[in-house]
Amino acid sequence: MSKRNSYKTFAIATFLAASACTVAFADTPAANAGKLNDKDSTFLKQAAENGGVTTQLAKMALDKSSDAKVKQLAQQIVDDQNKANDQVKTLAQTKQLTLPADGSADSQKQTKQLQAKSGQAFDEAWVKAVVSDQQKTVKAFTQEGKDAKDNDVKQLAQGALPALNSHVKSAQALAAIPAARDDAMKDAMKASTSSPMSAMPTSTPGTTTASDTPTASAAAGAVKH
Repeated sequence: MSKRNSYKTFAIATFLAASACTVAFADTPAANAGKLNDKDSTFLKQAAENGGVTTQLAKMALDKSSDAKVKQLAQQIVDDQNKANDQVKTLAQTKQLTLPADGSADSQKQTKQLQAKSGQAFDEAWVKAVVSDQQKTVKAFTQEGKDAKDNDVKQLAQGALPALNSHVKSAQALAAIPAARDDAMKDAMKASTSSPMSAMPTSTPGTTTASDTPTASAAAGAVKH
């Protein structure tokens, strides 16, 4: 074999070896570190979807409510949720994950129902929605904070929990106000129906009373004479 052919054979062998190493490296965990498993991917997608709806409903409360405490909670949710939404988007881009553009059918239905209300009815319905939605979110983030395989996702879930728990407690406190008012009204109604005055008979036309009996009439006639 000539020296030129030897060099050519060596070059080809070197190229094939390098190619094999490249393929092997592409399949290593380090090369796939940016990809998420199905569970972590689903969590991020739902977090993005729910976060968008939460922000939308909070902004609705800022526009429609006249209650200072409701508006204060709504503004806090907007501020906290905007930060969380940005974190989810940034992480999704890092992990090459496409997030949903629109909310679910259920969330759109909830938005329409709240939009149709006004005044006190809106405030009470919105607060109840916040309690229910944020409790579900807390549960999902707590679980992901424990079980996430991706450390970045786990840290995001754990970091969001303090704000989420704060929203739940504030909303529960607001929800307790109308509940306490309704309970007080029920107690007042029960007290009024069970009072001694309510048990006294009332005179109605055509009803015979003690003064209408023959004995009472005779006594009255004797007094006149």
